[in-house]
Amino acid sequence: MEAEENVLWIQTNYGLDRLDTKHQICQSFPDFKDNNYITKSDDNELFIVKDDGYLYHYQREKQDFRKLEVPPVAFEHVLSTIIDENNILWIFTSDHDTRSYQIHKTDQGVTLTPNNLFKHTGKLLWAFAEDHLVYFIDDTYSLYEYNFNNQQEYYIADLKTEIESRGEVSSIIKQQNDYYIGFKSSGLILLKYMTDQKVKYQMQSTEIHSGIFCLMKDKFQDIVWIGTDGQGVYMYFNDAFSITNTLLDTPVYQINNPIRALYCDEEQTLWIGTKGGGIVRINNYSSDKEPLTSFNRISAANSTLTDNAVYCFAPGATGKLWIGTENGINYYSYQSKQLKEFPVVADNKKVKYVHSINELNDTTLWVSTVGEGIVKVILNNTGSSPVVKSATRIVLDKGRMASNYFFTSFQESDSILWFGNRGYGAYRLNVETGEMTPYKFDDVVKSQTANDIFAIYKNEKGYWLGTSSGLLHLNQDYSHRHDRADLFSNNTVHGILEDQQNNLWISTNQGLVRFNPQTNTGQTYDRQNGLEVTEFSDGAFYKDLRTGTLFFGGTNGFVTIKPNTYRMADYMPQISLKGLSIFGKEYNIYDFLHKKKEKEILQLDYSQNFFCINFMAVDYINGNNYSYSYKLDEVSNQWIESGTSASAVFSNLPPGQYRLLVKYRNNMNGKESEPQTLLIQITPPWYLSTWAYIFYFIIIALLCILAVYRIIGQYRRKQHRIIEKLNREKKEEVYESKLRFFTNITHEFCTPLTLIYGPCEKILAYPQSDSYIRKYGKMIQQNTEKLNSLILELLEFRRLETGHKALSIQRLPVSDKLRNIAESFCELAENKNLNYQLDIEPDIEWNTDISCFNKIANNLISNAFKYTPEEGTITVSLKTENQHLTLSISNSGKGIAKENLSKIFDRYKILDSFEMNGKNSRNGLGLAICKSMTTLLNGEINVSSIQNEVTTFTVTLPELSPSQQEADMSRKEYETTPINTNTESIELEQTIKKFDSSKHTIMIIDDDPSMLWFVSEIFVDKYNVLSFGSAQEALANLEQKQPDLIISDVMMPETDGLSFAQKIKQNKLWSHIPLILLSALHHEDDQVKGIEAGAEVYVTKPFNVKYLEKVVYRLIQRESDLKEYYSSIFSSFTVENGNCIHKEDQEFLDKVIETIEKNITNPDLSVELLSSDLGYSTRQFYRKLKPITEKSPADIIKEYRLTMAEHLLLTKNFTIEEIMDRTGFNNRGTFYKLFSSHFGMPPRQYREQQKDNVKIEKSLL
Repeated sequence: MEAEENVLWIQTNYGLDRLDTKHQICQSFPDFKDNNYITKSDDNELFIVKDDGYLYHYQREKQDFRKLEVPPVAFEHVLSTIIDENNILWIFTSDHDTRSYQIHKTDQGVTLTPNNLFKHTGKLLWAFAEDHLVYFIDDTYSLYEYNFNNQQEYYIADLKTEIESRGEVSSIIKQQNDYYIGFKSSGLILLKYMTDQKVKYQMQSTEIHSGIFCLMKDKFQDIVWIGTDGQGVYMYFNDAFSITNTLLDTPVYQINNPIRALYCDEEQTLWIGTKGGGIVRINNYSSDKEPLTSFNRISAANSTLTDNAVYCFAPGATGKLWIGTENGINYYSYQSKQLKEFPVVADNKKVKYVHSINELNDTTLWVSTVGEGIVKVILNNTGSSPVVKSATRIVLDKGRMASNYFFTSFQESDSILWFGNRGYGAYRLNVETGEMTPYKFDDVVKSQTANDIFAIYKNEKGYWLGTSSGLLHLNQDYSHRHDRADLFSNNTVHGILEDQQNNLWISTNQGLVRFNPQTNTGQTYDRQNGLEVTEFSDGAFYKDLRTGTLFFGGTNGFVTIKPNTYRMADYMPQISLKGLSIFGKEYNIYDFLHKKKEKEILQLDYSQNFFCINFMAVDYINGNNYSYSYKLDEVSNQWIESGTSASAVFSNLPPGQYRLLVKYRNNMNGKESEPQTLLIQITPPWYLSTWAYIFYFIIIALLCILAVYRIIGQYRRKQHRIIEKLNREKKEEVYESKLRFFTNITHEFCTPLTLIYGPCEKILAYPQSDSYIRKYGKMIQQNTEKLNSLILELLEFRRLETGHKALSIQRLPVSDKLRNIAESFCELAENKNLNYQLDIEPDIEWNTDISCFNKIANNLISNAFKYTPEEGTITVSLKTENQHLTLSISNSGKGIAKENLSKIFDRYKILDSFEMNGKNSRNGLGLAICKSMTTLLNGEINVSSIQNEVTTFTVTLPELSPSQQEADMSRKEYETTPINTNTESIELEQTIKKFDSSKHTIMIIDDDPSMLWFVSEIFVDKYNVLSFGSAQEALANLEQKQPDLIISDVMMPETDGLSFAQKIKQNKLWSHIPLILLSALHHEDDQVKGIEAGAEVYVTKPFNVKYLEKVVYRLIQRESDLKEYYSSIFSSFTVENGNCIHKEDQEFLDKVIETIEKNITNPDLSVELLSSDLGYSTRQFYRKLKPITEKSPADIIKEYRLTMAEHLLLTKNFTIEEIMDRTGFNNRGTFYKLFSSHFGMPPRQYREQQKDNVKIEKSLL
């Protein structure tokens, strides 16, 4: 008995032993020898009735037994002991001294209080207790059941006859509603509960006839375990079907021939046809009777039976039973009670080897034979005996015997018959038309044995055929095989029957299969399920339609299957480890299991890597219907099917840790268990251990680190080269696409520029044009020339980049050419007051291209003038040295930062920043053209710069061989707009007006003089205008004078418009000044950046002048309105509920509300308390409040309470009482009255109405 966790109590002849299975400690109590009555309570308290009649209790703390102070019992009369659910100890005796004690547990120990509840008039002979019940038999041999819970006794049955014949009862147990009664020397009987019978219990005998030692119920399944005297252990369980074995090779029957035919007629006579033993006829057959003694045998020796090999029975319509034998046909007449021969001759040959007969009607028989085909027999049934009118034979393959083995037939309807042939499939015969359709299945199953048809059946799912290759399912458009991989332990199917639940019962070579066509699941029945006939025969199957009983015949007897009402519950046991074998040798698997972090790990040595693990899901009823599968995660993700063999085999596993997952499928219900996991660790040898690997790693790392370092270096260099190449190609691609874009768009500009420039010249030449028109006309003309110049530079650059520029090398007076170009800038030098120096070596003649030389010189000198400040210095030098012509142009000024020198001639950088550069940017196309032309002349151009001092461009050209004629321009030259680009740049005179203090002041910043002049001219008449060419100048001037509004360009050198805006807005002195940003950047992101920088308005170019004027006007007007408001008295007041309240009064009201809120839960909140908290007397408080609001202090308190109550009512799930408490109302009537008056309805109704309004609003949304 297990009385507590990991503790077993074992009774022996030497005493009572307490075994601690966890710590492997055994404690003996020799005083308790021989037999004692041991029982335990639900809380594992142990009690013993010793052979001296006293009751003992085991004291767990002291580890000994204490005798309890209760009167002793006569030990020889004790029948049973038990402790029920109410903690009452029962001692059942046979001398009317049955006792019951209430168990009490105290700090001092256990005490018992007598509680005599059991009363029975008769003397008890036997008593057996379990759970809350006791079963006892009194001296009248009546069986009773006593329920401890309700203290009621129930009469069950009279066992006098059984006890008088079988003797002493050894055990009684109840399973479901059935009683199992074991006898000490004469077997087991069953009292079966009958639900719809007058007699509640039916006495049934069992197949166990030896003595019964004990009965026990299984903890997990509905099984009764039966311990016998000499016949081992039996298990008994209820199933949905009752299966009865009848063995004919026993001394009762002494028949050793296999059964080949079965039939049970209306007289309840069972006909059994055997192969070689004739017919066994059992009268009044019942599967409940065992053994069957009322039978007789019919053979060829004692009757007219044509042969002792009987293969089939077929009921006839006129009171006959047709019998097919090896040597012909017989029939049994139920009228004359005689067996008669029925010879049939077809084609002058007697019909023999008959394996099936179908009486289609009272005049037609269809006979299937083995070797002689199918015979159609026409009868004359008019007389007392049937007469053959005609017999027609149907054969295959011209009557060849091997092709005409027909073992079975099946009648589908009055006009359709099926015949099963061995080797040639199934044949469907339409008896009305004579059409015979063959069905073969070797192409489906890929086996010739699939055409061996031994059984045919049809249900709503289609046709089912039993073959040598398993079960075939035939429909109109497909075939599917159910073979041993699914359910069948052997491929050969001998018989098919359908039970009342539409399950198919299939007989095979190794048992029965119950198959569910709906779910494609089933259960196998073999010796493990109590089946004693396991090898079944062809044709030996029959269903009794009256009772639903199924019959299957085999080599040593037959089996009957009857349906029951019992339904077994699904049981999915855990998988447990069963064994371990290493290299074929069995070991105890638990010797190899170790616990690590609460997980069991199977640990094996590296030399034990060929092993097999056996496992099992313990199911004593359906365990043979489980299909197992497993997988080893680190080896494969595929599940390996092992079938019913619950084992996993592994070989040559390398050292490491693995995870074995095992699961099974219950083929009865199709359910699959959850995978269970076992960790497996294969320990490595020393040379593969962790420390060994660390050592190897260090050695290999030291050896490889230099090689890896070199490889990485080579790889990085290679990758760097590849990346550089890819970047060059990408840059070239982007560069080409941009250059192509700019070139294409310049062509689109040519015509509009011509149409702008031409009319502009006409306007300027018109004698009646006034100064205003001429001023703006010259501005248009100047900017048109700038744009045309830029277009010409782009086209020239494109020609150079694409190789369209052809050189014409001639001997040229380069000194004179350079002097002419340089002297054309003298007037500009005088205007800017520059120190302009020419150092040109005279009379130099050089072989070069006149166009390229002029362009290089002109661009470099123009560039020098652009970046030289007033009173600066420019030097132009030309000389020859080392057979090279050297042109040098220097200018003073800011110079170029060292990091930007490399970008001066970078064509990618030039084109990337082409559209973004400001007016004073050095990175123009002119320098790029100079670089390309110099390269075309095989020369070099260099730049050097000292910041804030001097910048020098040096061009070195070699002398080239003169060409005989100009190169043939095979490629297309670009056409340009014929606009005069030598027009002098006009001076835009700013309109200067005297500062007018009555006007608002606007500050305008732009690095482009033309744009600065234009914007200034827009506002000069209405505002004082301050114009600046850079953000730095504007910031310096802000220290002296603050404007009313600022307009700034965005793209400017050094400090751009965004940075300027941020500096303005970060300075508290200037942050109030409205700011407008002008920009050529139109993207929304750029506009957002402008607003984020602090601009009030972001205006894109080109802009509408009227729009800009209105924006400036509104911003200045807004600033004026704000100044006027804050300088007025109105800024000291605020508006509250339509009333103008001084801010000091508003602060006072806020303090009043704050004080009310702090005291809202106080029912005693009054005007006096409120004024006191605010530091006023009540009179002063009234005087202070009266000018501000028309409401009295009491009204304010009441209104605030009601407003807060409404808020809690709608937002919280508080009760009305809780809301009253939180808002300071202590009278329910007052609260309801005030709330209803204020909101028009009671609080509860108001809450419901508001909820409904919310629902309506949601539905509308």
